[in-house]
Amino acid sequence: MKFETTRFGQIEVESEDIIIFPDGPLGFPDCTRFTLVDEERSYPFRMLQSLDNQALAFVVVDPLVARADYHFNVTKEDLKFVKSDTTEELLVYVIVTMSSNIEEVTVNLQGPLVINPKQKLGHQYVLINEGYTTREKLLDNIDHSQIESSKKSIEASKSEQKKAI
Repeated sequence: MKFETTRFGQIEVESEDIIIFPDGPLGFPDCTRFTLVDEERSYPFRMLQSLDNQALAFVVVDPLVARADYHFNVTKEDLKFVKSDTTEELLVYVIVTMSSNIEEVTVNLQGPLVINPKQKLGHQYVLINEGYTTREKLLDNIDHSQIESSKKSIEASKSEQKKAI
């Protein structure tokens, strides 16, 4: 099937690549059909593109990228939302809020997206009493000297590019 998107133009989506969020993500109850879109240059980030609203696409990432110790408890009742009896094969993503300043990029660790790839079902959970917020800094667990080194490399690269023009 072909879908028009604001970000990617027209995309081809196989029926087996459609993930249904029966209640929609929080704030978007009318958007229930999504697909994951990968761009090689954006790894480890992925796009969760709505197939019901061409302008709606969430940047998502594995929460372990932001917090290596990320975990939350689920009950058998919780697992019913994605028709699973176990957490073994479930995928977990968190929504990223981008910023032009890399140090200001945040992730929503309080509202993880859980996807059952076998059932093609997804659900956004709201974690209460787990100690996570909706605006956790993505880079808080990364050595800040690495960030500074990366910034210097980018600046040096920009400088070299200007010389080449």
